[in-house]
Amino acid sequence: MHSSHQRSTHRSATRQIFASVLLAVLMITSSTGCSLFVMAGKAVFGDPRVPSQLKAATGKDLSDGEDALLIICSAPHRLLTNFQSLQIDIVDRVSRNLEARNVKVVPSGDVATWYDDHGEWGDYSELAGEFDARYILHIEVREFDYRVPESENLMQGKAEGRILVHEVNQSGTQTAVLEQIPVRLVFDTDFSLTFPTSYPVPREKRSEDMFQQGFLDRLAQHLSQHLYDYRMSESIH
Repeated sequence: MHSSHQRSTHRSATRQIFASVLLAVLMITSSTGCSLFVMAGKAVFGDPRVPSQLKAATGKDLSDGEDALLIICSAPHRLLTNFQSLQIDIVDRVSRNLEARNVKVVPSGDVATWYDDHGEWGDYSELAGEFDARYILHIEVREFDYRVPESENLMQGKAEGRILVHEVNQSGTQTAVLEQIPVRLVFDTDFSLTFPTSYPVPREKRSEDMFQQGFLDRLAQHLSQHLYDYRMSESIH
């Protein structure tokens, strides 16, 4: 009798524990949406890889390190008036991100020197011939700012623009100085980024320079992820 009573008590306690755990799970799920199931899925299947948009569009994986990529950035004068180093900052950061993924990138300093000497980007054929690049990434920045309109105390980065990748046909050789190497557009997409996504940051919590550098880093990572595979947990929206 005593043993039977103990088993009954044990089963009752087990049911109470199970009910408590189930209630806790339901409460967490109701308050966090599907995040619990996302975490469970990641625990079971791991952190899945996301193929780059460039690979999805062209089948080309730049991380094989075979073909050189040249990166340029352009922005309207109204933006460069307030952010004079914007183009250089973006190219430098995107270059570092891609190099870390084994992408063969033409040194940004060499490209900047070429631009200073010529005063303009010219055509892609000339650039590709100068640096022996197979692909040219052109980042067109249309909007860039981190100041919240009508609020001197809040900062929130916003950037918009366009990403273009051109492929240069290096199979042939130029027979004349003015002859152009065939170039074709293989990837074209718009980009838009808000940082932070949910709320502005008060200036008393972070210096303006620190915030701007963080915003540029996030923007560069967002741009770079269009060109290489990455883990789902690394996604930048």
